[in-house]
Amino acid sequence: MTYRPSSAAIRPAPPQHPATLPRGIDGVFVCITGTLGVAAVHDESSCCEGECGAGGSDAGCLRLIGNVSEGGREDEDSEGVGEASPGCHPATDPPPPPPFSPPPPRPQVMEGRATAAATKLGRMSPSVYVGGGTLGRVSPGHDLGYHTLVTRQTPTPTRDRTTPTRDRTTPTRDRTTPSPWSDVRASPFPALDLSALSSCPRSSPRPQLPQVPPQQQQSPQQPQQLESTDQLLATYKGKRVSRSSPFDKLSDELVVRILSFLPTNAVCQCARVCRRWYVLAWDPRLWSTITLANEAIHADRAIKQITRLLARDSGGCVHVEKVILNSCSRLSDRGLSLIGRRCPELRHLEIKGCVNVTNIGIFELVTQCVNLEHLDVTGCHQITCIHLTQQGTVEPEPLHSRQLYLQYLDMTDCYALEDQGLKVIVKNCPQLLHLYLRRCINITDIGVKHMASYCLMLREVSVSDCGNVSDFGMYELAKLGPNLRYLSVAKCDRISDIGIKQIARHCYKLRYLNVRGCEGVSDDSMEMVARSCPRLRALDIGKCDVTDNGMKLISEHCPNLKKLSVKSCDMITDRGVQYIAYYCRGLQQLNIQDCQVTIEGYRTVKKYCRRCIIEHTNPGFF
Repeated sequence: MTYRPSSAAIRPAPPQHPATLPRGIDGVFVCITGTLGVAAVHDESSCCEGECGAGGSDAGCLRLIGNVSEGGREDEDSEGVGEASPGCHPATDPPPPPPFSPPPPRPQVMEGRATAAATKLGRMSPSVYVGGGTLGRVSPGHDLGYHTLVTRQTPTPTRDRTTPTRDRTTPTRDRTTPSPWSDVRASPFPALDLSALSSCPRSSPRPQLPQVPPQQQQSPQQPQQLESTDQLLATYKGKRVSRSSPFDKLSDELVVRILSFLPTNAVCQCARVCRRWYVLAWDPRLWSTITLANEAIHADRAIKQITRLLARDSGGCVHVEKVILNSCSRLSDRGLSLIGRRCPELRHLEIKGCVNVTNIGIFELVTQCVNLEHLDVTGCHQITCIHLTQQGTVEPEPLHSRQLYLQYLDMTDCYALEDQGLKVIVKNCPQLLHLYLRRCINITDIGVKHMASYCLMLREVSVSDCGNVSDFGMYELAKLGPNLRYLSVAKCDRISDIGIKQIARHCYKLRYLNVRGCEGVSDDSMEMVARSCPRLRALDIGKCDVTDNGMKLISEHCPNLKKLSVKSCDMITDRGVQYIAYYCRGLQQLNIQDCQVTIEGYRTVKKYCRRCIIEHTNPGFF
């Protein structure tokens, strides 16, 4: 007697189909019926004429032959999976019935085969339907796509039993309809015990998105919210969120204040960091001073770019008051002309070592920057004059014409400068207070006379290494009177005690005196300097014929002396140094190199002038 499962699990085959199905290996067949793939599981003795054999053109019967692994789907690598029975394909003519009908299997044999099938029927894919009822998706799987990883809570659309096979607009089954799983699982037929296939029940909740990490969670009182796209990317896609810079917490005023301590080239580099820094880096408050001190810099091009960016809003760089272009050997007259046009309020200019600058560039600058007060052209050996005439003539214009307001002029190492050019300069700059002409070897006493005649307010004058200046020039400088505070005539070997006495007698407010290398200076002039200039702060008498007696006079009358140099004074000994140490206890710097000073004089200075820095060449002093 053949045991058949309940009608809820297996639909019996109609008797009209006399064809006998071929025996499968495991004796179990899956009949796929209709376009929606409604399946029925039956054994080899049943018939599928009503649902698959005579139903529609797309019905068929599939025999499970291959190895079935646990999880809900047949292995793709196994052989013979889903071998179709030739008797269940209506698209072709069914084969003739066999001449005899096989005897029904015995119950013991069928039960054993069903048990073997149950062990292989662990992965039925994609869905199993029994009698038109939905058994649910049996593959939780990782092999059917991303959508199979999420268990849907909505009912699975199925076809009503009374609906024709071709109708695709079938309503979904009501949730209150009893599930056929209970009948199948409760089936006494072991081969159809599908309890192992319920690994993904339909009642499981829908998977939720991952939670925000603890460091990004908000307080329990506030609902969790993702404030920005960066947090979304960091939370769900692993994107790294850019960290804010500490500068973002500072106000614009503080950032501008910090940038104000940087040189010009560093500020230009900061402008390339971000948009905010670009705006702040070109704040006019940062550009009152432009400093470009590098030989590798193309000064003309840099000045053009900087002034163009600064003048884009106001039409001119009215806030630029100081420009320093030291050692910019590529600076030319074109760059100076550009500075003059775009920086009309310029007051301070330094172009040390710019050897390509000529009189034309200086003329373009000073005629447009009428408020220029400080000009340093040290090392610009092509400059011979600072004039106000367009033709570049040496002769100055009448006195009623416009004059320069220069107060500081340094023309050190401008060895092409002559007396006539110096006359034009001092006549156009009557308000000069500081004039330095070091190593201008073509300057003579005539040029010094022009200085004293036109610049009556001169306070500091240096004609060091001007070998053509003599005592006659000192007589002219003495006319400046008490206005003169600083005088350097170092290495002017034509100057003697006569010229120094004249200076000391008239310029009694002198603070600094440098007569280094003037071998004609002796104790006679030092006595006049000591008695006439009690406010003297710095004195350099190196290589002069000064003795210990002159040192005594200086120490007694100039107690406020801070700096003293007696380098290479062979006639100064420990006695003269001891006088200085005892009376000038505020001495800060003493140079006794190449002098006849021993350890006793050194210790005396250290005893009374504890803050004094001593320059010496005696290794025994350490």
